[in-house]
Amino acid sequence: MLAWFPFIVYCILELLIFFKSSCWQHHPSWGERITTVSALVYVTTVMWLCLTPAHFSFLSAPKALFYFRGVPFNAIPFQGFSPEFFLNIVMTFPLGVYIFLFNYRTPFERAILYGLSFSLFIEINQFVWDYFLDLQRLADIDDLITNTLGAVIGFSLMIILYQNGWKKFLQRFMLTHP
Repeated sequence: MLAWFPFIVYCILELLIFFKSSCWQHHPSWGERITTVSALVYVTTVMWLCLTPAHFSFLSAPKALFYFRGVPFNAIPFQGFSPEFFLNIVMTFPLGVYIFLFNYRTPFERAILYGLSFSLFIEINQFVWDYFLDLQRLADIDDLITNTLGAVIGFSLMIILYQNGWKKFLQRFMLTHP
């Protein structure tokens, strides 16, 4: 049960931030509320996938791992490709969509930074909590790269859609408006 501590703490923090921010009152339209609630569900799902004890595993390419006090980590990128590589892109694709919907004026470089920061948050937490609670997680440089790439692809697709006939539809879900 102690291994679920990080997930529970971050869920509580997420809910506190949501309710303290008055986000619900500031975004009264149904589209904005769909964006807000689905973003909350998305972040909770990612935390569940990444910060709970690993009871599942995808076939992974063999990697030369480093160890710090018994905690494994991969610091050498692209030692092999596996389904995890593409699943990480799929997992963070919605992050790029939410970055755009939260503020469509976000510069591309900042969207990359947000994707990288989110991924770094996940990987650092996996390493730290594996050290303290043995979550059986692996901090992996490949995950850092592919998670960031997923966010960039999601953000880029939203820009393309916005500029090519989907502007009116997307504005219903955006939390900032032109």
